[in-house]
Amino acid sequence: MLGLSYLTLALALATTSIKASPVEPKTVCKCLPGQSCFPSPSTISAFESTLSKPLIHPRPMGSVCFPNDPTFNALKCDAVKAKWHNGAFRTSVPEAAQFINWETMINSTAVDQCDPFGDVNDTCFQGRVPWGVVNVTSIADIQKTVKFAAQHNLKLIVKNTGHENLGRSFGQQSIMLWTHNMQEIKFSNSFVPKGAPSGTQGVTAVTIEPGVQWGTLYKAVADRGQLVVGGIGAGGSVGAGGGWPMGGGHSVLSPFYGLGVDNIVEETVVLPSGEHVTANLYTNPDLFWALRGGGGPSFGILTSVTYRTHPAPPVTAAFLVANTSTEEGRLQLLKEWVKIHPDIVDAGWAGFWPYSGTQFFLTLMAMGNPPTNPKATATLQGFYDKITTIPGVSIDLEVTKPYTGFQQWYDDNFIHSQNGIGFNYTVGDFSGVPAAVSSVLIPRTSFETNTDDLANALAELTDARPFLVGGGVVSKVDPDAMAVNPAFRSMLSDITIALSWNVTTATPQEVHAVEQTVTDWANGIRDVTKSPGAYVNEAEILIPNFQEAYWGSHYARLRAFKQSIDPNDLLIVRQGVNSEGWDDEIMCKTL
Repeated sequence: MLGLSYLTLALALATTSIKASPVEPKTVCKCLPGQSCFPSPSTISAFESTLSKPLIHPRPMGSVCFPNDPTFNALKCDAVKAKWHNGAFRTSVPEAAQFINWETMINSTAVDQCDPFGDVNDTCFQGRVPWGVVNVTSIADIQKTVKFAAQHNLKLIVKNTGHENLGRSFGQQSIMLWTHNMQEIKFSNSFVPKGAPSGTQGVTAVTIEPGVQWGTLYKAVADRGQLVVGGIGAGGSVGAGGGWPMGGGHSVLSPFYGLGVDNIVEETVVLPSGEHVTANLYTNPDLFWALRGGGGPSFGILTSVTYRTHPAPPVTAAFLVANTSTEEGRLQLLKEWVKIHPDIVDAGWAGFWPYSGTQFFLTLMAMGNPPTNPKATATLQGFYDKITTIPGVSIDLEVTKPYTGFQQWYDDNFIHSQNGIGFNYTVGDFSGVPAAVSSVLIPRTSFETNTDDLANALAELTDARPFLVGGGVVSKVDPDAMAVNPAFRSMLSDITIALSWNVTTATPQEVHAVEQTVTDWANGIRDVTKSPGAYVNEAEILIPNFQEAYWGSHYARLRAFKQSIDPNDLLIVRQGVNSEGWDDEIMCKTL
């Protein structure tokens, strides 16, 4: 008995000893300015001499307004303030993001920013504005920078427009590849992908460099009597050759022609190795699979994308502004909209249905004038007739208008808002403010079988920007044909929520509270729809389980491929593929 006790004690001590000496987690970090590992001035100068343009060392956009800053200039300050909320201007300079919280460093104790409308006698903090910018004008610039960043373990970021909701195109103490000035557009009447079998039929297509924005591309394509599936944003400032296609790219045109990634026939990228390669269905097909929806720039830095183009038919647009004077009337209106939603999609309509406060808006589009779908007019009129009978609901505007094509509709409602009807998207699409955003892909089944619960959840939101961009052609593509979230193939609408805060006075705690509110509101929709699906291009700061939300069943394949082509984590972004273990600023990784 005594021997057994000693044996038990010995085993217990051995176990205790083992537990007391766990393997310490290992941390690896990027090499930052001021550290001994950082390249010397002479090394940086030698690198700079190989580039087509000198390195830019930007200060934040508002620095010229701070009297104690070396860049202070009263006249330039006036110009900066005048352009502060101009989204197009913000895309044209490397130091500005569309949403200014991504130029800022926010931690538990401080908001380090450079706000020209605040206390300019304070310090203008560098924040997340990079220390160095490569003004890219050639593929060689990208290759040289990739190799330099890899050699010195630098934090590398990529910006084409900065129209981005998670700050992935900015980063503290980083080196930026700024692709804005790569603006070439080439058309082909018979584009055949590299490596395609002999006899492969060509398609009409447009090939663009990464700096091209949708406003520019839409106009160029329309001038040839065609259209291209692309992003929608006031002023056309969303990039056509960067994060939008890499994240999947939904569009008002998607129900008729598919997602952006469904229309990509070829891409060229610089890999983390520095190699420049082509990707399509025949050449590097695994890379092509990942690039179409896997998020950017995780798998390579885009140098060109080739989109299929389509004939440009006339379109019919429908606009509605409904006002609700009672909560019950508002709820009943949303119930009727949810109930008829699948029929509206099947009748050939796509577009937007924002609602805010007491108002509900529709900006819808159908192909053809009159609509080619024979059910289009009657189905929509049926909804109008139904909601006019709801107590507390009044229709303030109901307009159906023919347009010569998508381009005229886009110009009137998103470029020249004075010609627009109903919801003013130019006013509604803000820039130069902080923002927290969320996105939920609502499946068709929720509209069909969970009508009341979904309407109740929608009514809980005081302001939302849903996009009716699913169904139709989107739903007919094999969910596994490319990396884009499979949830897109079963969804009808993507609902987005965005909240802001007072940039001058907000504390870190107040900022976090807004971010949490956005996620709480999104969770209300997720709880009802049972769909974690979200759009990676409308990233949510506090999203639960980003892997499942953005990529669903595709994530394991994406992560394995990412690890194979980027073993040293050169191209890592927050909530990106294989970002596990990295902190939010992508400074250090815990292994």
